Amino acid sequence: MRMAVFAFILSLGFSLTAAGELPESLRAWEGGPLQTISLPQLASSAGENAAVLREYGFLGGERRQYSRPGATLIATLWLMEDATGSYGLFTFLSEAGMTSTRIQDDATASSPDLFLYQRGPYVLEVRGAERIPDDAERLTASIPENSGRESLLPPLPGYLPEQGLIPQSEKYLIGPLAFSKVLDRIPGSAIRFEMGAEASLAQYRLGENTVQLLLLSYPTPQLASKMLHEFQSLPALTDNASGRTLFVERKSSLIAFVLDAPNLAATETLLNRIGYQPQITWNEYVAPPGQNAGSLMLAVFSLAGFVLLIALFSGLAFGGVRVVAKRFISKPVFDRPSNMEIIRLKLKDM
Repeated sequence: MRMAVFAFILSLGFSLTAAGELPESLRAWEGGPLQTISLPQLASSAGENAAVLREYGFLGGERRQYSRPGATLIATLWLMEDATGSYGLFTFLSEAGMTSTRIQDDATASSPDLFLYQRGPYVLEVRGAERIPDDAERLTASIPENSGRESLLPPLPGYLPEQGLIPQSEKYLIGPLAFSKVLDRIPGSAIRFEMGAEASLAQYRLGENTVQLLLLSYPTPQLASKMLHEFQSLPALTDNASGRTLFVERKSSLIAFVLDAPNLAATETLLNRIGYQPQITWNEYVAPPGQNAGSLMLAVFSLAGFVLLIALFSGLAFGGVRVVAKRFISKPVFDRPSNMEIIRLKLKDM
């Protein structure tokens, strides 16, 4: 209960910080009142996509309607927890065939009646058929620059092949709700998103055929291997009565599905284009020099050898001095009678 209250306060606070980002008016448009969107207003503002926005990490947002004679624009600025969620929402709202561009880490997609822009944790959604490029630039200029961890994009979409990719058909998914809305042949619950799984889905042109490629990423290769065995028992794989093909393959911690491929050769062609190279990381702790048993033993033997050498040279030097003293000095230096006396215990006389 306390976590729910904290999430509500947090989302309300972030929505208030996002407020005021949308300009009050555009060059040819008159802006209406600003509507702040917090968690309680999300259902009425996002409709059937409200649960999906929460899944992507919704924190807050705002909406403003712009109007001019005979036309309206509705601009919505969504604020997510980080760029992972905002990029996922950007792809979820995108429609296949939209014109797309990317400037550094900022993504843009547009069609005659929809304009999308993603920067850091923000997603700008503009709906209306009468906008002009200057309107979009004015709206995107109001979005603040971001740096740090909240602006880092997920790596999984970068593994998708570029050759044959249908523009803006990509979907980045981090939960079962969004997954079930874009793909129904594989149950969203079977992906195990609660275990840290991520998914990227895209459409490709292979000759005259349209093929779907689904990439699933898991935290470890062991978990991916376990999930592969579970996927191989799915009805979508075991029952091909519908004639719709589905192939699955694992590459280290990545599992790839190819749906509706015309033949096995086309499937292998698409799988071979995946830009994923597994890397092995050895993270066992290795003590630095001087802090392990081997270095300690070497130091002990070195010290013992050094002490023996000192003892040897000291003995030779002392013996040499005695010999020289006896030979060249007439008076005894070391072997004086007073120093040679031995205390005797005459036990026989007792």
